[in-house]
Amino acid sequence: MPELESTYQVIISKRAAKQLVEQAVFVARLEDGLANKLVSEFRTAADSLKKFPYRNPILRSEIFTTEKYRKMIFAKRYLLIYQIKGERVYIEYVVDGRQDYQWLLQ
Repeated sequence: MPELESTYQVIISKRAAKQLVEQAVFVARLEDGLANKLVSEFRTAADSLKKFPYRNPILRSEIFTTEKYRKMIFAKRYLLIYQIKGERVYIEYVVDGRQDYQWLLQ
């Protein structure tokens, strides 16, 4: 299986990095340690995509005509939304799964 032998380059978009920072700032208001934990779990999730990016389900929507995005849950409730192009994984969005994220599908 080629995926087991490959190492993918993971690229985090500016938008995704900004969204992660916004989420970390929000949870830091609740408790300082939560922000560090969130960022740490994001890093672990992103790093795991270097080896097995195809293991997560495709983000399905009536709005998309193609099924180019995949979703990964991390830190129990956050979604890391990414696409795979060749040997690269592009992390496009980081959203709180409890919030309405249908805006990104439009």
